This record gives sequence, C-alpha cells and structure tokens, in this order.
Amino acid sequence: MATPAVAALKRRYPEAVVDFLVEPPSHEVLAGNPDISEVLVYRSDGWQDYLSWLLKVRRSRYDWVIDFMGNPRSAILTAASGAGLRAGPSHVGHRWAYNLRMTQSSVTRYAGREKIRLLCGLGVPDTDTDFLPRVYLGGPQAPDPAGPVALAPASRKPTRRWPAGHYASLGRMLRERLGCGIRVLWGPGEKALADEVVSGIGPGASAPETKTLAEAARVLAGCRLLVTNCSGTKHLAVSLGVPTVTVHGSSDPASWTPPDRRHVAVRREDLDCVGCGFNECPKEPACLEGLAPERVFAAAAGLLDSVYGKKGA
Repeated sequence: MATPAVAALKRRYPEAVVDFLVEPPSHEVLAGNPDISEVLVYRSDGWQDYLSWLLKVRRSRYDWVIDFMGNPRSAILTAASGAGLRAGPSHVGHRWAYNLRMTQSSVTRYAGREKIRLLCGLGVPDTDTDFLPRVYLGGPQAPDPAGPVALAPASRKPTRRWPAGHYASLGRMLRERLGCGIRVLWGPGEKALADEVVSGIGPGASAPETKTLAEAARVLAGCRLLVTNCSGTKHLAVSLGVPTVTVHGSSDPASWTPPDRRHVAVRREDLDCVGCGFNECPKEPACLEGLAPERVFAAAAGLLDSVYGKKGA
C-alpha cells in the first residue's frame, strides 16, 4: 500500500535513489518495482540483529528516511539513521524520533491515496491521482475475462472473516448461475478453511497451493474477479488490476477500497455497530453472520457485467 507513495516521490524527484526496508514476505511484491533501487529485507532474531540494522542504516548515510510503519522499532531505526530529514506519523507516542511529522487527514481516505498526501511536506503534490498499488510480475498484467473467480475466505481477525459456509454458498451461485470456475486462495495455516469452502462448493472449485506471495499473485492474475474479506489478498488483486468485491464487518471501506468502479465493498449498513474497528466482537458478529450470500453474489454479478459485459463473458 506504500508503493503509490514511492511512485509519487520518484515522479517528483526522478533522480532520487530510493531504498525500501521491509519485512518478509512482503519483499516478494516489491520485486521488479522500477521506483525502488534496492529492497532491504529486514530479518531479526534478536537484539544483536536489530543492532546490526541500526548500524547498517546509519552507515548508509541517507538524506531522508520516511517511516510509514510508525511503530517503536521503526521509529528508533529512523532516529538512529542520522538522516537530515526524518519523517514519521505525528499521532504516535514516539514522534520524538521525527523532525518532520506527518499528520493524518481528518477525512477518511483510501490508504494508497492518503500515503501520497502524507508526503506533501516533502514537496510531493497532493493532487497526484495515480494512487493504486502496483506489483510487477514481468509480463502482461490484465485480468482474464474468461478466467475463474477467486475467493479469499481467510483473515487473522475474526471481525473481518465472513463465514466459510457463506463463501461456499456464494461459490455455488457463481458456478450454477454464471458458469464460473472457482479458485479458493489460502496461505500458511489456512488450508483447512480453504478445503472446507471447496468441499461446500463442490465441482468446479479448487484450492491451489501458493507457497509465496508471488505465486498467489500469479494465480490472481489469471482470474476475472476476487471476492474477499478485507485483507492483504484484496490489495494484491487491486495491484494486479483484478476487480474486487470486499466483504466488510469491523473495517472501514473508505480506507481500503479505492475510488474506482472496478472495486466495490459490501456490508450491512443497517447496523449501528458496523465499522466498529474491533478485532474481537463482544457479541455475535451480525455484520458478517447476517450478510447474506445472495447480496454478495448480486454485487459480484453486477461488477462482472460492468467490467466485462453480460455475465462476465
């Protein structure tokens, strides 16, 4: 989600050399990015490794260090860099680490767009409209209008996890009414959930193993649509140009759904507690349990029609 800000920075300062420090496995989605000179893969098994990173960043003698993570560990790395300009979020307790404090907008905006806006203090124009994330697979990147529909039923947060049975019902509707093949995506520790959804859908559904984010991206690139929870898989699809339908419970669609007709959000607007921001629900998560598969199917069918023509053909 920070790649739009990096691209905007390079458009403003085309001669800049930009390194990107990131934890694995996120480095996989930065491979081949033309705006990044070097991807630094942060691995640390203890304080000795962390100390070595402090020294490495210090010795690199960066002119600017921009901290989009904003946690205590990244703040100390930023402060230790000795860079003349050290930018980071103004709302955190460790803002002492920064001499340029980036203030969040008072209006909720799509995260890719907001990260560009945060750079306005560095001369990056807030009017930049290229705010969608990008990954680079080294080939044509366009969704396949005849490809399967992907489902991503997993989430680490229970209040963002639409039930597996609902995904299975949706998959059957997509197969029976629109003739779609179904690919169920899963990552480490999620195979049982994917198998449950595939079993509930029946013929025409599969759950290919994707051991890396790059492999997941290649599967997504061959799909016509992704239906997903609010998760990283959704942002990966957006970065590939694959249309998305996202089921929202506790999270805010305005932050995570780009203002683009190829991406729509579905949630129960009739609930006072929807968009609560909680990771655990103090009661039954009606925002998810009560969101009928028929509603999500209608959104998916409408989006397929809008993007590709009747029934996604």
